[in-house]
Amino acid sequence: FGSSHFDSRVAPHGTPCHPDNRASERGRAHATCARLGRRAMSDSDASGDSNISLEDGGFSFTEEAKKIPFRMQQVLLNWVFIVASAALILDFGALQDLLRGPVRMPHFFAELCNWFGVLSCLAWLLGFAILAHWLHQVGATPMGKAGCYLKLVASVFFNLQPMTGTMGDAMLGGGAGLWWSNLTGILFFHFGNIVSCTDFYLHAPPGAEKKKGWGYHGNLPITAMWIYQAATWFLVGANFLSCSLNGKVGTSFVPTTGLPVVICQVAGGFLLLLGSVVYTIWCDGFRNFNH
Repeated sequence: FGSSHFDSRVAPHGTPCHPDNRASERGRAHATCARLGRRAMSDSDASGDSNISLEDGGFSFTEEAKKIPFRMQQVLLNWVFIVASAALILDFGALQDLLRGPVRMPHFFAELCNWFGVLSCLAWLLGFAILAHWLHQVGATPMGKAGCYLKLVASVFFNLQPMTGTMGDAMLGGGAGLWWSNLTGILFFHFGNIVSCTDFYLHAPPGAEKKKGWGYHGNLPITAMWIYQAATWFLVGANFLSCSLNGKVGTSFVPTTGLPVVICQVAGGFLLLLGSVVYTIWCDGFRNFNH
């Protein structure tokens, strides 16, 4: 490192480190050269540490992400989760428009409610199926796999409501679909997130550093999972408050158009989107689409 910062044959003020000098001058010059060498190496190390710190603290983790095994699977599934989260937000918006708008002639956006739900729920199912495959490939812990399987089961229950609602069968709840499937699904999803967060606490994933911040690259999966858990707390609240027992109107604790439900739906949907974005940043899915 020292030779890259200074010429080892020249001491300060141009004193040559040459064998023909007197012994005392040669000794002083060599001592000075040695001190400069140690200082240069120290400066080089400090500069290297600073560069590493700046790189780890930013939002571009191209080099770090290359170390993720089967990285392109992570890129794919996290983009699927982004689509699922965005479709869920649109589903909530269309539902509110449907309930607040004209009953006989709903707006076009409101009529897309169940279709947004179908897209969102199919995307969650596909994403967690890919994630389960990835976890087996990398040899994840049994607890980590269990958390994923709980969310995979949740996505199956999620799909029942919009699919039955699209059918419009009165025996299956009409346009609203099965009344219990969303609540059941979100409870499985939430419990799966709790299991995943517990797994990260007990078995830190490779690259994680507990002494580093939430934005450190190795800690981003933990950060994103806690964001997911925060999202499902809101969504459990939204579903519990607005769930109509046996599909009967007026049996819910709060109307679906009530402010507490709307706040929980919006907060939950956007937190799921944020968590998916953090995971995509972790695997460099916004910049690098090559193996």
